[in-house]
This record gives sequence, C-alpha cells and structure tokens, in this order.
Amino acid sequence: MAFIKHNDYEIIFLIREGNDEALTLMFEKYTPLIYKKISKFNLGYEAEDMYQEGLMILHKSIKKFEEKFDKSFTRYFEQNLERKFISIVTMKYRRENIFKGNQHYIFESHKANVSNSVYYELMLDEISKVLTKNENLVYTLRELNNYSIAFIKSKYGINEKTIYNSLHRAKVKIAKHFKN
Repeated sequence: MAFIKHNDYEIIFLIREGNDEALTLMFEKYTPLIYKKISKFNLGYEAEDMYQEGLMILHKSIKKFEEKFDKSFTRYFEQNLERKFISIVTMKYRRENIFKGNQHYIFESHKANVSNSVYYELMLDEISKVLTKNENLVYTLRELNNYSIAFIKSKYGINEKTIYNSLHRAKVKIAKHFKN
C-alpha cells in the first residue's frame, strides 16, 4: 500500500528514470483493476494469462502516456486494457464460430497417418489377412489414406451406411486380432 503516498505521475516519472521498485509499485496498485476487468469480460477461466496481458498493457501504457492530453493515467490505462480484452474476446468468438462452421471438414481431412512407421507394411499385411476385401478397401482409404466418406462413396459407388458399417467391423476385427 506504499503507492498511496505517491500519485501516478510521480511513479511514472520514477519508472521512466529506470526505478524498478516504482514499476513493482505500479503493478501492485493496478492489480485490482486488472482483475476487475478480467471479471467484467468473463475471462476468469484464463485469469493468470489475462493478468499477464494486463501487466503488459500497463507497462505499454506507462511508456506511452502523456500528461498533455488532459486524461488521468487510470482512465488511459483502463481504456487500453478494455480495448485489449475486447479484442481477445472477439478473437475467441470468431475462432469458435469458424471451428463450429468447419468442424466436419476439420475432422474429415486431418487424421494422423501412420505410414512413416517402420512396421507399416507389416501392419498392412496383418490387416489384409483379417479383413474382407471390401472392409480392407474402405479401412485403407478412410483410416490410412485420409479420404473422406463422400470421396469413397462417389469414387467406388459404396453406400454411406455400408462404408460406416465396414469401418466399424474392420476396427473391431483389427482390435480383436492385435489383442490376441
């Protein structure tokens, strides 16, 4: 509570002179305001990250603040902090909407491929012994080569339900085979 003895202009002057204690003092003074804004923008689930963002904004505000604009430092910092939190919330909202809108595509086209494994060829031989010709085709195309259901359906003329059933049967057979 040592910051009560000094006003913001004195502390900012000391910080600009290189006084680290003054910077610590300013951080202590504005910590409650930062947490208040975190709460206001409902960012409590990332409180520590947002607190660090708030401290960075405080430091930038100290560097750029000019008294000649007839605005208190508190209001200047508060405005900068709110703008930063608004941009963070907006960016998160946009990312969520993009993900929701493209979720099907993301899951369809981004599967892991195990072809870089040294046992890949051995696994293919083992799988082909266990699966029927149709199950092997569908499993290889979908799970190993990352083709979409729509592509398999259009290219090979296999019904969508048949594709899903074949995949399920193939996975069960493979799991059972490698479990034994």
